[in-house]
Amino acid sequence: MKFSSIIFLFIFSIGLFAQSNDSTYLKYLLHNSNVAKRTYYPGDSKNEIKTDIISIADGHLPIIWEHRFNNHLGVDAGPGILLPYTFFDILGKGSGEAYPNFFPFVTNPNFENKKLGVSFRVEPKIYYKTEHQITALSHFNSISTFYSCKAYSKLFINEVGLAYTYIADTDKFAIQPTFAFSYISQIPFNDVSDVKYMGKQSDDLSGYGLPKVSCFRLYLRFQVGYILEHPVKSNQ
Repeated sequence: MKFSSIIFLFIFSIGLFAQSNDSTYLKYLLHNSNVAKRTYYPGDSKNEIKTDIISIADGHLPIIWEHRFNNHLGVDAGPGILLPYTFFDILGKGSGEAYPNFFPFVTNPNFENKKLGVSFRVEPKIYYKTEHQITALSHFNSISTFYSCKAYSKLFINEVGLAYTYIADTDKFAIQPTFAFSYISQIPFNDVSDVKYMGKQSDDLSGYGLPKVSCFRLYLRFQVGYILEHPVKSNQ
């Protein structure tokens, strides 16, 4: 009986000693400033899904995937859905032309879209002035060139341009206001007045027997996105 009691006390003592050692080791890892901590760096995020709030108000829902190869290079790409309304359907068209025919106010207030359509955009980007912050926002910028196309029921649009973007990231979300300058070429299918942006008619006729209409445009995007998780890095 005494022998059994001694064995039981021995095993119990080993268990207490092991727990004490584990607890002490965990406290050492958590509180020792010399041990590297593992955390997420928002500025290093590799993938992001986003859309453009201003574009949605004008009847275009873009679904954009942003991939950052590193802290200097990245790309935006993705399709979009053209919705059956425009910005003027929300505000009301009123009487006459809401915008005169001069740069940069080139939107045609009489443009109508009553059917769904599709779009696509690709945009290589260069990042600069990155700042990595663990708890606060990560602020940096990008410059980019882009190509996009939109296929409406009455119109096809090609667009190439340049853009400057200010990027603010948290650990999960990103806000990206963007200033863009672009050249737009439009191919109407039925009538030259069906263009979305007012501009100059070319002498070159399209396959529909109508002139192409081109213009320059200056505008603002306001993109918001969700940052996808990525492998953690040590901060030391």
